Amino acid sequence: MKKITFILSIALATISLTGPPVLAEAFTDIPHTNSYLPYIEDLKQLDVVDGIGQGLFGPEQTLTRAQLAKFLAVAFQLKDDGNPVPFTDIQEHWAAPYIRAAYQAGIIDGTSDAIFSPDKPAKRQEASAMVWRYAKKSGLSPGPALNFREKSDNWAVEAISSVIAQGWYGADVSHNDDVWSYRPQELMTRQEMAALLDLSMKTVPGSLNKTAAAAGKPKYNATWLWNTNSLLPKKDEVLQFLQQNKINLIFLQIDPDIPANEYGDFISKAGTLGIEVHALGGAPNWILLENQINMYKLLDWVKNYNKKAQANQQFKGIHLDVEPFVMPVWNQNTDTMLGLWTDTVSGFVEEIKKDSPHLIVGADLPVWLEKINVPDGHGGRTTLSDWMIRELDQTTLMAYHDNSNDILSSVAKEMDEADKDGKSIIVAVETKPSNEGPITFHDKGQTLMMQELGKVVDTLQSRASFVGYAIHDYESLTTLKK
Repeated sequence: MKKITFILSIALATISLTGPPVLAEAFTDIPHTNSYLPYIEDLKQLDVVDGIGQGLFGPEQTLTRAQLAKFLAVAFQLKDDGNPVPFTDIQEHWAAPYIRAAYQAGIIDGTSDAIFSPDKPAKRQEASAMVWRYAKKSGLSPGPALNFREKSDNWAVEAISSVIAQGWYGADVSHNDDVWSYRPQELMTRQEMAALLDLSMKTVPGSLNKTAAAAGKPKYNATWLWNTNSLLPKKDEVLQFLQQNKINLIFLQIDPDIPANEYGDFISKAGTLGIEVHALGGAPNWILLENQINMYKLLDWVKNYNKKAQANQQFKGIHLDVEPFVMPVWNQNTDTMLGLWTDTVSGFVEEIKKDSPHLIVGADLPVWLEKINVPDGHGGRTTLSDWMIRELDQTTLMAYHDNSNDILSSVAKEMDEADKDGKSIIVAVETKPSNEGPITFHDKGQTLMMQELGKVVDTLQSRASFVGYAIHDYESLTTLKK
C-alpha cells in the first residue's frame, strides 16, 4: 500500500541576537526562496530569535559571542544559578545573564581565563562546539570521524563531525567524494546559526521545542511521490501544488533509470521552496533473502548519488516502505517472516548509518505491531512496534481510519513507546479508494479530513515524539474532493 505523509513543524523559540529584544514580525529581508527560511520561521515561532529592527532579520549578518550565548541559553533553557564566573569583561554587558548561564552549564569558554570577549565575532567552529557540548552533556554520542577540506582547531574536530553526523546544518555545508566542507574558521551568520540551532533543538533533550511542543505546530507537511518517471517531467506543476498545500517534506520514489541530474534539479528547486526530500523505496518481498539485494541497491544508489551531488541537491533521508504482511506466505509462516522483517530493517539502518549517519532513517509501519512480541536484543521481550521504533529515526504509522477517535486509539501504544525511546512518530491517513471498510477519507473529502487531523494534532502536539501527520498519497491528494 503506497502512502503520503503530512508532517507539521514542531515550533521553536526565539531571542534577540543584538541586545534588547526587537519583536519579530514578518521579516522583509528573507525571500521565500531562501533555504534557511524554514529554520528562521521555526525559531521565530517560540521567540528564540527576533529581528534586528524595522522588519529585518539580517540573515547574512555575523554573530558575536554574546549573541551566540543568548541564542543557546534561550534555546536550551539555561538559567543563571548565581554561581560566580571568571570573566571580568561582562559585568555591565546586556548578555551577562546568558553568558553566566551558558558558562555554568559547561558549554562556553572564554578567550582567556578571565576574558570572554562578548563582542568578538563568533566563528563557525565555536558555534558548533557550543551546541555540541550541550548535546553531549544531554546524552548524545559523538559522530564518526570525517574527512574535511578545511582544518579546524583540534578542540572543534569532534563537535563538527558530530554536528554533521546529526544533520544539523543547512546549505552552508557541502559534501563531495567523502570530503566535507564546513569552513570552521569563517564567521557564523545569523541564518547559518538558525539552521544549526533549529535542527539541534529537534534532537537534544531539554531543548525548548521538546518542552514547548504544545505551543507550536508539528514539524513537517509531507507526501509520497511514487510514480517518479511521470511526475518529475512536470516538476514545476508538482512543486506548485506542494507549495500551495504547505507541504515541506517529500518521500520521492527512486527509479535508477532516471538521470541523476533530474533528481538534483527537482531537489534543488524543492529546497528553494523550503521542501525537504527523502529517497523512497520498497516492496513486500524485499524481506526475502533472494530479494534483499534490491534494498541494498537502493541504499548504494542514494549514497553514491549524495556523494556526487551538491549540498542543495542531496537527499536528507531514506524512507523504506516494506509491508511483508500482504504476501500469502506471511500467514503460512509468520515466525519466519517476522525474523526476516526485523533482519531487513536492522540491515537497512546499519547500512545507512555506517557511512551516512546524517541521513534520516524512516519507514512505514502498521498500527497493530504492538500485538506481537519479539526478543528485545537484551535477553528480554518487547513488542514488535517498540523494536521497530527503537531501530528507526522516524516511524510513520499507517493509522488508516476515517475519524480522529479511531486514529488516536490506534496509535496510543506506539506513541507511549516512542516517547520512552526518544524517537519520532508521524501519523498517516489514507485518501485512496478502498473496499476494506472505513479506512480512507476518499469519500469524505479534504475538508473533513483536515478537521479530523486537526483534532489529532490538538491531542498529540504536546507529545515529544509527535512530529506530524501524513496523507497517502500525492496523486490521490490532487484529486481528493474538497
